[in-house]
Amino acid sequence: MGKKSFGSGEFSGIASTPLRVDPERIAPLTAGGRELPNNLVLAPMAGVSNLPFRLIAREAGAALAFTETVSAKALVQGGAKTRRLLASSPTETPVAFQLFGADPGVLAEASRILAGEHGAVWIDLNLGCPVKKFIRNGAGSALLRDPLRVREIAAAMRAAISGTFSVKIRTGWDADSINAPEIARIAAAEGVDLLTVHGRTRAQQYTGTTDRATIARVVQAVPEIPVLANGDITLPAHVFDMLRETGAAGVMIGRGAMGNPWIFEQTLALARGESARRPSRAERRATIDRHIDLMAASFPDRKLLAANLKKYLAAYAKGMRGSADFRRHILESDDLDAILAHADVFFAVPEAA
Repeated sequence: MGKKSFGSGEFSGIASTPLRVDPERIAPLTAGGRELPNNLVLAPMAGVSNLPFRLIAREAGAALAFTETVSAKALVQGGAKTRRLLASSPTETPVAFQLFGADPGVLAEASRILAGEHGAVWIDLNLGCPVKKFIRNGAGSALLRDPLRVREIAAAMRAAISGTFSVKIRTGWDADSINAPEIARIAAAEGVDLLTVHGRTRAQQYTGTTDRATIARVVQAVPEIPVLANGDITLPAHVFDMLRETGAAGVMIGRGAMGNPWIFEQTLALARGESARRPSRAERRATIDRHIDLMAASFPDRKLLAANLKKYLAAYAKGMRGSADFRRHILESDDLDAILAHADVFFAVPEAA
């Protein structure tokens, strides 16, 4: 297909990048007997992957979206805040509910609650979160240091649910303990249907670059299950590069979709032999307006809506002229009307558009 370029501009905020397209790498993905129309999925992101954001990503072409990570212990105890994180819609079916915890019995019970009370058909286990709150409780990427506990947890959760069961990991605890292939083999042996690898260690947090070589080793370690590659995917070019270099069955896109859900439809367009067209200003405004409406429906409390909405508006503004001033104005404001007024002016569509 030859070289193409994905241009920069007022809306994208990204530099022109040589693009090698391998259309055959964008394909349906099957996990646990469940087939997805393509292999592009939205990552679970704390404070970001709520229902409105997931719906926007799905409408842009993501085949699957993961919820924010939910405490298994809090879910079993019936916490109201925790249950709000589980809000879903039939229009995003299937959705992957992600759990975190360190106790096999509690995680199994939480899985049963999700399947029974929330109709979950896809449950994911978080073995990758690097934040201190998780580590102090032996959860998230702390479990990478305890393969035997990983085996116990995977076995307990697999026994508790009949739907698709997946696990998200990092490459290891630090550079001296890269054990993602070992963890992957344990997970696969206990009946996990799909594995996602974020190509960084816990010690790296979100610094440095993605270790694609280790992701490739994980793919080779568990040929019987699909592996998703995650990390540093902010352009369609990165999707094709990641798939080509790792041999992964698909990609999970996180921060690269924040303010740019069009990365999904652009990648799919390239795979069809079409151009990776940037959204027009009018199309961009329509998506932002829809996002605002979805947020308003999910957050009826005005203060809570203001607190949650402005991070998305700031992300949509990235790369546009005057975005620094706009972000400063809205991020410093707690007044919903003021935030919406600033957004209305900043994202205004010229009459000729």
